[in-house]
Amino acid sequence: MILVFASSKGGVGKSTTCAACGAALALENSRVLILDLDQNRTLHRWSRKFSIPGLTVEAPAPDDFPTVLKSRLTSGDYDHVLIDLAGVREMTMFKAISRADLVIIPAQASEPDIREALVIAGDVRDLEETAGRKIPYRLLLTKMFPLRNRVSDFAYSELARKGLPMFKTVLVERTAYREMFLNGEPPTQHDTGKGAGVEIAALLDEIEEIVYPDAAPADRHPLQAAE
Repeated sequence: MILVFASSKGGVGKSTTCAACGAALALENSRVLILDLDQNRTLHRWSRKFSIPGLTVEAPAPDDFPTVLKSRLTSGDYDHVLIDLAGVREMTMFKAISRADLVIIPAQASEPDIREALVIAGDVRDLEETAGRKIPYRLLLTKMFPLRNRVSDFAYSELARKGLPMFKTVLVERTAYREMFLNGEPPTQHDTGKGAGVEIAALLDEIEEIVYPDAAPADRHPLQAAE
């Protein structure tokens, strides 16, 4: 399974979500590779703080990305590859999206974030024509307040009006997500059965349903390698 985390805007929780999902999959005994293409190398630095069996994080140069991805996919060493893209629209982003089983577009509940999410969604639809296949994508609302307010109401109404597909799960602004980059401990281990841990588990359940729609629920957990 290839998951691509894409946004043309920084500060939306893209790297945080990628790290949390990758760690959760590895903790379920899957072999997971994260390719950190963000210019800040946030996930590569994070991986040095906390060792998780089955989780590998690499930070290839953008020009080397196609070769590295092909090599890792054909090696048979990984069940899942997660790609954290740079927060800009550039050629590497398009190459990664064209290979994705699912594109995850994190965004906060704000007009600028939703506008940029619509741009990425448009890019995915354009790439579907080039790739000759459907490329599933979903918007993920991040850094949300626990209670609905006028800002979140605006986001939901605007997304509904634009017809942008989105996850039912939202990621609330929680300390566990910030602490992950301080001590390295992922939410599904730090907050097992509560808070951020529950959110990431629910998000992965939705991801499984999208990528493996014909699999029985019992066969989706833990995730199996995509053909």
